Amino acid sequence: MSVSRKAINFDLYTNELKKHFQDTREAYAQVKEFMLKNGFEHRQYSGYASKNSLSERAISKLSTKLVTNFPWLASCVKRFDVTDIGEQYDLTDQLQILSKSIHKDIPKNSPDKEAKLAELRTEINKATQSKTHNLNTKNKNIER
Repeated sequence: MSVSRKAINFDLYTNELKKHFQDTREAYAQVKEFMLKNGFEHRQYSGYASKNSLSERAISKLSTKLVTNFPWLASCVKRFDVTDIGEQYDLTDQLQILSKSIHKDIPKNSPDKEAKLAELRTEINKATQSKTHNLNTKNKNIER
């Protein structure tokens, strides 16, 4: 594991959680509060991304803090995965543009709908590749 931003995703056994909580959502709420206080952002469900780069040792310390704060966690955890986050691209704008074009600009029964969609995909791919190229160039300049 390299020193990089980390993604942490986990799954808990519901039946085991019921032994510790009346409402199993409480367990997830406790872990969420812990993760937010320890430099992570909540991405989705039980998925978190570190705000900063972390070493393997830092992840080990975080794991120790987790089981110290939540004694129930060890018996309830089904999976607890840590992944190095590589390059990350936000395609939100492209998805919104595509959606708007599909649902507003291209009539539902348009005879050339497929051709227009292919044209939109090409435009989005070019924009995405341009962003990727700019990010890669920026990263190479930083490394120098």
